[in-house]
Amino acid sequence: MIKDDTKQAITFLAWLTAIIIVLYFLLLAIFYKASKPERSQVQEINALALSKTPIKHIEKNYHLNRGINSYALKGQVKKQSYYFIYLPGSKKAYLFPANKGVSEHVVRNKFSGKRANYSIIKVNLGWYKKQAVWEVTAKDQANRYTYQLYEFKNGKLLG
Repeated sequence: MIKDDTKQAITFLAWLTAIIIVLYFLLLAIFYKASKPERSQVQEINALALSKTPIKHIEKNYHLNRGINSYALKGQVKKQSYYFIYLPGSKKAYLFPANKGVSEHVVRNKFSGKRANYSIIKVNLGWYKKQAVWEVTAKDQANRYTYQLYEFKNGKLLG
């Protein structure tokens, strides 16, 4: 026969395990719900680009918020690439042929060439001061972040 102390310990551990599992799923639901607006915006821009532009295949999505919230994507029609930028606040959209601007790869190389001691975290396409821009987010060896903007049209560093 199991002693009362052992029964109490098993009951306590069972309740503790159940509470931890419930808290885990509760936190999971909160994070899922918190990220839903971002996912719905991405789905909206994808649907808009596929229906209103010549883009037939979406390769990558971007998001940039520099005073103006902008969502962008890179897409293709046959062998031609395009960048599509949508500004949800003003309901304006812009379509740029990829060959009329610089690519993410060019911007990454340009940044790395001048700042070899920084590691690039991400590069986003978006809208800033009435023009398409690439934003490079990078960290130095001391884990300090830096942000740099490059013009989409010519790759020139802004600021």
